Amino acid sequence: MKTCKTLAVLAAACLTASAHADDTLPAGILITGQVSGASTQLYGLDFLSGDDTASNITRLSATEIEFISADGALQVDFFTDGRIQVWNNTGDLALPGRYTLSFSFAGLTQPLAALAPVDVTALSSGSYSFVLTGPDTVSLTLDNLSFTSQWGILTAQVTAAAVPEPASLALFGAGLGLLALRRTRRSA
Repeated sequence: MKTCKTLAVLAAACLTASAHADDTLPAGILITGQVSGASTQLYGLDFLSGDDTASNITRLSATEIEFISADGALQVDFFTDGRIQVWNNTGDLALPGRYTLSFSFAGLTQPLAALAPVDVTALSSGSYSFVLTGPDTVSLTLDNLSFTSQWGILTAQVTAAAVPEPASLALFGAGLGLLALRRTRRSA
């Protein structure tokens, strides 16, 4: 009887384990970027920020900025935890004009669920919007921004949909629970 109770308690503890989620944006995935408005071209890191027919496609790098606008005013950096940082690269407080940026991610392990601003404290005026436009696409719109300091940064966070699969430890706990149930049936 003690063995059954011990197995049942151990199984219950194991079942409370959560599933481990992969990085929201895994390093190495392909990102395709588009821009319209004040600049009409994005250059990606893979093409050394040069003009090429595929220069708007790059791989997520854990250590480098992925995109720069053709006018040099914006840099965009992606992180594996889902953060997206947009840098004012002008050296001035003002970033005049409207920039609409769109990014698609190829090879995500789970669909994107949300996109929200995290840190916009560097802004003193202007408007912005961060919108999830599809399960693998985000859109950022920046309109006549002014920053509180040179090289200001806006940060957004993209999150992935929850993983509906159990963790290995939870499966182990379910197995222990079945063993305990089987043992109690034999005893009775």
